[in-house]
Amino acid sequence: MTEKSQTGSVAALGAIVTGALILQIASTIIHTVVPLRLAVEKQPPLLIGIVGSAYSLGFLLGCFAIPSLIRRIGHIRGFAVFAAVQSVLALSFPSMPVEWWGVSRFIMGVAAAGHGICIESWISGQAPSSHRGRIFGAYQILNRLALIGSQIGIGYVAIESHDIFLIASAAFSLALIPVGLTRTRAPESHELVSVKLKTLWLQAPAAVVGCLYVGLMGGVLTNVAPAYGILIGLDQQSAILLTASIQIGALILQWPIGLMADRIDSRIIMLGAATIVTLAAAALGAVLFAHAPHAKLWSYTLFALIGGCSVALYTVAVTHAYLRLGQDQAVGLSAGLLFLWGTGAAIGPIVATGFMQAFGPQALLAYIGLLSAGLVGYLAVRLLKKPPAASLGSERSTRPPSMPDIGPRPR
Repeated sequence: MTEKSQTGSVAALGAIVTGALILQIASTIIHTVVPLRLAVEKQPPLLIGIVGSAYSLGFLLGCFAIPSLIRRIGHIRGFAVFAAVQSVLALSFPSMPVEWWGVSRFIMGVAAAGHGICIESWISGQAPSSHRGRIFGAYQILNRLALIGSQIGIGYVAIESHDIFLIASAAFSLALIPVGLTRTRAPESHELVSVKLKTLWLQAPAAVVGCLYVGLMGGVLTNVAPAYGILIGLDQQSAILLTASIQIGALILQWPIGLMADRIDSRIIMLGAATIVTLAAAALGAVLFAHAPHAKLWSYTLFALIGGCSVALYTVAVTHAYLRLGQDQAVGLSAGLLFLWGTGAAIGPIVATGFMQAFGPQALLAYIGLLSAGLVGYLAVRLLKKPPAASLGSERSTRPPSMPDIGPRPR
């Protein structure tokens, strides 16, 4: 890579990452305030889950519809359109009944899918394959810092006030500035090649299961955990700290997990992480059931472990998929992976809050433990059937440099 192209790649990555970080602040405000407001207003847990799932369903639809739009208008214009849509919708919550909040969340999910595809395909297109896991890890670390700071800040704001939605709308608009001002060219929008789920499953089943798992966990930890804190009797600040501890755990473990994804078989990483999540959920359930001393501190610590060992696994799944399938069609592959994540995130909140409504708030821990135990069992079977290669480097060296025809071309 020449010095000029290196400079252009750094500038392009800098623009999209800066915009993405501002976008994360805006999204975090909405993600946190919406379930908190519903819980404070004593809405049933299932409604909280439905509103959270509406966002994920919109995200899922966006994974189908958005890639062709990005191909037509490009990454920069696409990013601007999606930010404008979310800025307007952030202002809709104070003016409609809570029963209709799912509509706004659904449309915001569609726009968020566009942002996710723009950001991930842009980073993947610019990053060299030997460092992609670490670059994704660094991006996720910055993302987590923005998320955690936003969540902690919300703890000191009156969430009953409508001003919080004005702040979110302004942040969505500000995210346009760094991307709109960049002079570097975004990735070329080549003819879109979609990645069939069947192809993903045949070539990288661990990536498919991993993305689904992260979605099933992430959708719940994002859209239900803030309300869970209120439902078990915590005050606003403590509930937000409980939610923030999830992201703090993901922040701490994101870089080492991204580094390991470049060096160790991804299935081993996911197996170990899911085992830790299973044990942490069981330990937290025992602590709360026994009313152990310092239960609140234990809750923060174990939720940090749950978040760090589940949410951060998306980096591992993405790296595994690109390693197996190649990066020639970054937009189509990113869309397929985000579709799997969105499927899990759409199902998870409804299932988890259904458990909570039937058996009480602590049923959330049973959901987390059973889901993680299922992933442990699947990966253990896969590793027995197909042991890891001698080294990741040998796997790279034997794979063809490109796999151009990984799916049918849309008409």
